[in-house]
Amino acid sequence: MKTLAVHLHIHYQEQLDEILSRLANLQGVEYDLFVTLTDEDEQVRAKIKAFKPEAKIIKVENRGYDIGPFVEFLHCINLDDYQYVLKLHTKAKHSQNYTHLNNMRFDNTLWGKVLWDALLATPKRVRKDMQILENPQVGMLSSKYCINKEERNYKKLLTQINQKLEELKLHKTERPEFVAGSMFYAKAKLLKPLLNLQINDFAPTDAKVKEGTLAHVVERVLGEVIKEQGYEIYGVNDWYPLFLCWKAALKRFVYQRKVTQNGKLLIKVLKLPIYSKKI
Repeated sequence: MKTLAVHLHIHYQEQLDEILSRLANLQGVEYDLFVTLTDEDEQVRAKIKAFKPEAKIIKVENRGYDIGPFVEFLHCINLDDYQYVLKLHTKAKHSQNYTHLNNMRFDNTLWGKVLWDALLATPKRVRKDMQILENPQVGMLSSKYCINKEERNYKKLLTQINQKLEELKLHKTERPEFVAGSMFYAKAKLLKPLLNLQINDFAPTDAKVKEGTLAHVVERVLGEVIKEQGYEIYGVNDWYPLFLCWKAALKRFVYQRKVTQNGKLLIKVLKLPIYSKKI
């Protein structure tokens, strides 16, 4: 049995070098790399093969954001061949919007960095994560700051979440706990219920749709899949996101450019709206 199967979904191809540099911190860990791509690109393929010649590259439809390709990846491996799975993906950095997690506000750049660093910041971080996963009670590991069970982040989807849990032959939940941003290590055997899903179950990805899709439902189901089998989700506690969130909050106070839920471009300076336009 190999230690680790890594699933990397590449949608924003300009982030490939950054992620490969982090994957280099898996030194000393026996792993297989599986990369899903929504677009064929020979330069991207060449970089992946130069980094790890035996990597398997899988072309997928752009369905279900990063969740649909993850489901496709699970069907490409035998989960019994691995101890753990590492799920990674690129994250849009051009968006000016932000999300609330555990009483902190994250823009997409910070959100991605916090998740990547919790899993791959340094070889030492990787070794610590592997040691934590050896704990028989730990089924999933990610950043403490992104493990979430706040009502506002699941309330509108709770009926759909419980319907999907029933379909997967799991118990309903009143308060789902999940990794917001869906990047994590998990014990491979615990992911088997997800084999009841197919990538074609997911609608084509629409970047304008921010919530309510099957992908958003399954993101929240993932944590319950782990907990239902008697395991816990472990949060890596790094101090630096607190500083970065404070820095980002100050920056947003001075200048903020965002797209509202009703499709308006809104610009604020010192919290005062100075420009608004329907887009």
